[in-house]
Amino acid sequence: MIRRNTALLILIALMVLVSGCSQLGPAATPPPPTKTPKPTFTPTPDWSPTPEIFPTETPIPATATPEATATPEVTATPTPEPEVRLTARGTANVRSGPGTSYPKIGSLAANQSAVVTGKNPAGDWVQFDNGGQPGWVTTELVTLSGDLSIVQVAENIAPPPTARPRPTSPPAPPTQPPAPPPTAAPSYPWGRYVQGSAIAAPQCGSPNFEGQVQYANGTAQNGVCIYLGYYGPRTIKFSGGGGKGNGNWGFSPCGAGDCNGPFEVYIVQCPSGIPDAGLTLDPNSVPPAPVSDKFTANITSKCTTGQWTNIIFRGNQ
Repeated sequence: MIRRNTALLILIALMVLVSGCSQLGPAATPPPPTKTPKPTFTPTPDWSPTPEIFPTETPIPATATPEATATPEVTATPTPEPEVRLTARGTANVRSGPGTSYPKIGSLAANQSAVVTGKNPAGDWVQFDNGGQPGWVTTELVTLSGDLSIVQVAENIAPPPTARPRPTSPPAPPTQPPAPPPTAAPSYPWGRYVQGSAIAAPQCGSPNFEGQVQYANGTAQNGVCIYLGYYGPRTIKFSGGGGKGNGNWGFSPCGAGDCNGPFEVYIVQCPSGIPDAGLTLDPNSVPPAPVSDKFTANITSKCTTGQWTNIIFRGNQ
């Protein structure tokens, strides 16, 4: 409908224009009137206003807010604390405290390692776990790996043991009760038998006793009387007599028979008039008094022990 109205207005405007032009120009023979055909209008379909098209807004889909998910608790991995280790350069003494005055409680072998758990204030001794108890070692004997400054000074360090004062003089030996005086050997005016000098030997024939008399210096001495007594005859001889010489003497009291003893041999005062071969006394007489200690012996089997030699008596002068 709008287009139809527009066309009509245009037609009217043209007619007015033509009319105006004919009045202004010279008079002309008007052409014969021509019947103007009515304009033919082509029907147009019903017009309807084109709706104004606006850009379609794309609806934004509503985004559902997700439910809050609980954030799992993250366990932080602890950062390992730095540590200081000691390693023995060689065999090292382990002590109960930081110093050589403390007692030794163990040792470290070469290349043995341990974690340092403490130090002394000076930092020249370090502490570690020595089998369940604190042990200390000097830094002069170990190699340290790590920064010793991060190690804390150990608590409750025991004071060093009190050193014993060194004696200024050797200590006196412990007091002991005095030993009892040795039993004095019987003192004899002439001398003594030299203990252990006699030598025993078998003698299946005639048992005998032989020996020597000496001065105090060990040289032979003649003219000293020796007494031999037993259950049978008693005899006195003098050293060097009977052709023996050099202080020697000898007895064969039993001959070839059996005799057992006990026998006693010792020095006596020489009786007057003793013959060179010796003097046989009455078995019932009183034995002469000794002027020396005695040599004694028994014979149980003369083929086992039937003689004694080297029986020595030594005078005091």
